[in-house]
Amino acid sequence: MKSWLRTSVIKAIVFDKDGTLLDFEATWNEAVGVAFDQISDAHARETSADMFGYDLASRTVLPHSPFVSESNDVVMGLVSDLIDVETFERTINQVSRLNVVPSSEATATLKTLVANGVKLAIATNDSEGAARHHVSALGWTQLFTSVKGYDSGHGAKPDPGMVLAAVEECGATPGSYLMVGDSVHDILAGQAAGATTVAIGNNQGALSLADHKIKKMTDLIALVKFLQQQETNNSTNFASDATVNDI
Repeated sequence: MKSWLRTSVIKAIVFDKDGTLLDFEATWNEAVGVAFDQISDAHARETSADMFGYDLASRTVLPHSPFVSESNDVVMGLVSDLIDVETFERTINQVSRLNVVPSSEATATLKTLVANGVKLAIATNDSEGAARHHVSALGWTQLFTSVKGYDSGHGAKPDPGMVLAAVEECGATPGSYLMVGDSVHDILAGQAAGATTVAIGNNQGALSLADHKIKKMTDLIALVKFLQQQETNNSTNFASDATVNDI
């Protein structure tokens, strides 16, 4: 079968992790809940949950929670005066590793991209260690050339450092890489790193800022094919509901 990406202008794709590659709710809601369950002081538990942006009754990370997009050190700093954040963070990570859930069709999409010569990377505001554990748990280790976290030495998103470090490891040059994410931080980091940005999900801020929007992971394959054809056909519009066969 012909490899349709071998001559693609896209040489590397950098992904956000949570909410992009991973199903955020399925991976994190219960893990965070278990960590709060272990806080015996009711006042500390309720106050820290409010500051964290977690609904104890529904056991849900709220959309406005800094845990959604900020780095772990920022999030833990918010509640460090109330609880033992080392134990709290360790519990969250341990439980999440037991129930890490990929986004729909993520595995198939990643394998297709790699099989066709695109190098993949992760740039997450989670720790690098936690990200590598999640990647390993899903059997993705061999798919990723680079994994960067807020503690990898390149700063946290929206600063572009980890994105730039990731694409350098992938050997990609300016104009040849994408940044895919579901938050404003992801898109801003990609823009600052010179990436073509792709928003996925329902965050209106991210959708309004990104160069392209996709509804689901499999749309990314069609987008990469579109960008390849754009070089020769001078097309400018990508429909996120197009299929691979439509492009």
